[in-house]
Amino acid sequence: MNRRRFVRTVSQGSLAAMIGLKGTRLWAQAPPAKEPPINCAPPKHGAAKRITFDTSTPVLPRKSAWDLDPPEITRLQSAYQALRDLTVKTPNDPRGWAQQANIHCFNCSGGFDPSNVEIHGSWWFLPWHRCYLHVHERILGKLIGDPTFRLAYWDWDTYPGHAILPPPFLAPGALVDAYRGAVPSNVIPAKYTGAAAMAVVLGAQTSAGFMGSASQSGALENSPHGPVHIWTGNANPNQANEPVGCFYPNTVGGPSEPQSPNCLDMGVLATAAQDPIFFAHHSNIDRLWDVWVQRPGVQGNWKNTSWLHHKFNFFDENANWVYITVADVLAAEEQNKLRYSYQPPKAKASPTPASPTPSPKPTAAKETVKRTSPAKAMAPLMVHSAATATAVGIKPHVQSVAVPPDHQANLRTFADSGPEANRHYTLHIDGISLPPNEGAIVHVFAAQPDANLETPVGPSFVGTFSIVPSGPQHQHPMERNAVFELRPETAALVAEKKNLEVTLVPEMVNGTEPLKSNLTYKKIYLSFE
Repeated sequence: MNRRRFVRTVSQGSLAAMIGLKGTRLWAQAPPAKEPPINCAPPKHGAAKRITFDTSTPVLPRKSAWDLDPPEITRLQSAYQALRDLTVKTPNDPRGWAQQANIHCFNCSGGFDPSNVEIHGSWWFLPWHRCYLHVHERILGKLIGDPTFRLAYWDWDTYPGHAILPPPFLAPGALVDAYRGAVPSNVIPAKYTGAAAMAVVLGAQTSAGFMGSASQSGALENSPHGPVHIWTGNANPNQANEPVGCFYPNTVGGPSEPQSPNCLDMGVLATAAQDPIFFAHHSNIDRLWDVWVQRPGVQGNWKNTSWLHHKFNFFDENANWVYITVADVLAAEEQNKLRYSYQPPKAKASPTPASPTPSPKPTAAKETVKRTSPAKAMAPLMVHSAATATAVGIKPHVQSVAVPPDHQANLRTFADSGPEANRHYTLHIDGISLPPNEGAIVHVFAAQPDANLETPVGPSFVGTFSIVPSGPQHQHPMERNAVFELRPETAALVAEKKNLEVTLVPEMVNGTEPLKSNLTYKKIYLSFE
């Protein structure tokens, strides 16, 4: 029975007949009354009141899902079963499983309302999801009568041992999602969550580079966040069906059963939170935000007033419509107000491998121009810009521009000395666009025009950007702007060439070349700020 027939069966009054299926994957999935979520708006509510924080409760750790003891696993399963049961018993309760999943849908995809802020592709990404996790955690604790309940995180960056589905989310019960494409034997590719890739992501020093800005997505959201979503939806995509790519289930050409190809729940923003592993995935994203903020030399969280004072609305554990500000959930407030910390994973990730190729060291003999002080702001270097969108295609896509002497000298100095205070080279790709039923993963390289699917994470690697398919209600293409900080070793490679060559390498999540792609962009440029 597929989802659509299940929903029709329930709507015709056959729910009692389905209760006997409690032990099956279908019951564990517990599809909401409307699936796919054509209208995932929240229930009616009045004016939002400020959320209250119970500071009398202890500060307790969120643990790796791999480090939970048997009672903690049972508690996690019981909490999600209570959430699913609430939807069955009281479908309109705003705290229930279906409504919890729809919160994500409404704020970013299937039921996105223009009055909301889009919480992907900008600096809203990290704080909104932290607020979401906090309210979700409080609801789960309330349902099982345990205020000490804390979410678990999926530390896929503990590589490679934890770059597979965590055992608690595989055991029969409420943590299983029938519409999860990855299976226990699948391993997340190292280019997404391996040590070298994570070193690039966590090595970003600017707030914009790591967290994103008002109109740009940052390193953590672009990858590993997006690729892990798509991988979990389906680690082995089959492109035989149309439309191409990871697209919404149960649409024309899409899958009707879990074994069907293409992306499933986690692989689509509208349905991602219908898989309980979504919350473990985002708990790890949240943990890595903390890890980054504590790194020496980083700019840290934004100080922008409009960012700090922005309000996000949710239903709390008592079904009250409340708001939380960004300032409420920043690093110090996790313990002061949110009452959790992150316990480091007990397992250790493999050490970062050595760079496949050494970074060249510019010498005086190679210099042809006088060096410019890296403290001097410079005009952006436009690599490519066109009046109409430029198609990426399915093969490695290269754009090139001559490097002026002042930038070349600056790049050499930057490569020798590393980033100066508040000065960084940043590669921008603006106007990245895809139809709402498609997803994309693209690796970006500089000074290596022959980069391809086999090129490892090394000095020429700039970063990865991704777009997770949105859902059926998004009638307009998804658009993103992505930024990538150049590392000194990458700047060294660029400085030794007359041209700046930027190579975009599209791939499917299993490392294969896409058969088709509608991915486009508007411009690529390099800034030194």
